[in-house]
Amino acid sequence: MMMVDTVRLRLSNAHLLRGDRAVLVDAGAPGDGRRIDRALRAKGVDPAEVALVVLTHGHADHAGGSAEVRDLTGAPVALHPADAPMAGRGRNDPLRATGPAGRALRPMVDLAFPGVRADLALDAPLDLRPYGVAGRVEPLPGHTPGSVVVLLDSGDAVVGDLVRGGFLGGVLRPSFPLEHYYAEDRAAVRAALTTVLDLGVDRLFVGHGGPVAAADVRRRLDRVAPVGAVPGR
Repeated sequence: MMMVDTVRLRLSNAHLLRGDRAVLVDAGAPGDGRRIDRALRAKGVDPAEVALVVLTHGHADHAGGSAEVRDLTGAPVALHPADAPMAGRGRNDPLRATGPAGRALRPMVDLAFPGVRADLALDAPLDLRPYGVAGRVEPLPGHTPGSVVVLLDSGDAVVGDLVRGGFLGGVLRPSFPLEHYYAEDRAAVRAALTTVLDLGVDRLFVGHGGPVAAADVRRRLDRVAPVGAVPGR
């Protein structure tokens, strides 16, 4: 039976996928390794049982803990090559805010982190069955050039920061879908979300708040993923 557990961290979510083996999606911010260790063990998963760490993109709040998590689990880290330069230097590319909230939050999330080199390049679809999970990783740029999503045979999808859930980082109304605070390419975000929804998924597990129902995302698509230039940096 496939299970998805959200691991709520200081600035973002990671997600633990449990099938025949375990796959961790995202690694949190720098310093989140201990929190992830505790969360895995609370779910009865020894960190050494994690077969793969998939990074949905290379920003500090999702990839910043990668070096710690690789040391913790011994698992290879997978990332799209387009985000490899920022992950390697341990510094975000410029965060293109989609509105005032993103601009206000930038100093809190634009962190330096220990640089990490990926062990596996996600520049093509990746079947997760060899890692014990019924699903696949698909490159779908938009939030960043190297963003990917995890599509599970169960009907769930882990979509990183293509959309966020709720207000105040998901503290309030976590299942209410909203446009993310940052997007490199709004039109590409819209195309990526449309691709995911058209696959018939039921739930989207997101990097902040959530999960959100696919039906709610589709209903609010023009607000969640408006087409147009990102208004400011």
